[in-house]
Amino acid sequence: KEPTAREPMWRLLLHNDDVHTWDYVIYAIVSVVKTVSRKKAHRITTTVHTMGSATVTITFKQQAKKYCLEMQKWGLTSSIAPESSGDSGPGDNPDPGQ
Repeated sequence: KEPTAREPMWRLLLHNDDVHTWDYVIYAIVSVVKTVSRKKAHRITTTVHTMGSATVTITFKQQAKKYCLEMQKWGLTSSIAPESSGDSGPGDNPDPGQ
């Protein structure tokens, strides 16, 4: 097996701000993460708006870092976090207690 098969997965998180329009955020998400559809990006944006943050995608650490930097170039607040078993999936709030 390739080493990446055992590599832990990481979440790309998007955080709420009061600066960017809904359409801008959706466009940024689909432009940066090509595997995310507009419908899914809308769902992610809704979660970010209501819960404060959401998982955009789950991927390998190096790819998550790349996506995070690209989102920041779009002016969005993003971060990465290790995925742990039992967490919610993309588009869900990574920490419902907040």
